[in-house]
Amino acid sequence: MRRTAVAFALLLSGCGSDEALDKAPGPRPATVMTFNVMCSICGSSDFDPWEKRLAYFGDIFERYDPDLVGIQELTPIGDEVAQVQAELSGHSAVYFAPEDALPYPDATIFYRTSRYELLDSGEYWLSPTPDVANSTGFSPPQLARLVVWAHFEDKAGGRDLYFATTHFDNNSPSQEKSAPLVKQRTLDWQAQYPAIVVGDFNSKPSSTAFQILTSDSDGFAFVDSQSLAEEWSAVSNQDPTPSYDLTDRIDHIFLAGQDVSWTVKEWHPDLSVYGDKNRYPSDHFPIAATLDFH
Repeated sequence: MRRTAVAFALLLSGCGSDEALDKAPGPRPATVMTFNVMCSICGSSDFDPWEKRLAYFGDIFERYDPDLVGIQELTPIGDEVAQVQAELSGHSAVYFAPEDALPYPDATIFYRTSRYELLDSGEYWLSPTPDVANSTGFSPPQLARLVVWAHFEDKAGGRDLYFATTHFDNNSPSQEKSAPLVKQRTLDWQAQYPAIVVGDFNSKPSSTAFQILTSDSDGFAFVDSQSLAEEWSAVSNQDPTPSYDLTDRIDHIFLAGQDVSWTVKEWHPDLSVYGDKNRYPSDHFPIAATLDFH
């Protein structure tokens, strides 16, 4: 399904095509997304089946043409990583896929291969033992949660950056215990290069976890990309566009970097609906931001 309205194209004129980007000299802005796609086995009567929702994801990706994407809630069932990757254009995936066990793609990175060279990647777990795979312990009913990260070189400008995605558990106090760990693990990255950490943090701006992430503690503070946005608006094919409450959001794009100055040209939650019953593609709204740094 490809319903990209003229209004979308005008609104998102900053999100250019591969051809236009390839002709742009030197460093250039990047479009970054985070999207909890709602797992294929988590559906209800309020949402269309996974097979239909895949096409809806493709429409959203086509609209923003992202360079870097953090996806949450993929499962190893039916190779969902490959299914989502097929809805993107020219992207490769980074996720936890051990040789001796089932993959765990709850946090997956997709990156544009024409722009980025993957230099290194890995993961750590949101638990008291973060280097032990599938470990838990921050909250008794907690699922295994992880951060997947990648170190990239931007082929256009030769600039390195770190990009990571995560899915905080929804059981308290797991979020406020995960936040200091994420800052600790990001500290060395942001001391060397710009760092972008995106995901479903299950943490509103008023939450303790959000305050930990954005406070000047543990050596640095994450910056909420929305707070830097020169322009922000909800994007939708609904008329009128539904309201979007910034105080209620739990999906975030965080920025960090010692001596790095960030610019966020645009920031958009996407509230589009699909299918005969005008349903949302997920129980989360995708977030897209066009940003740059120097």
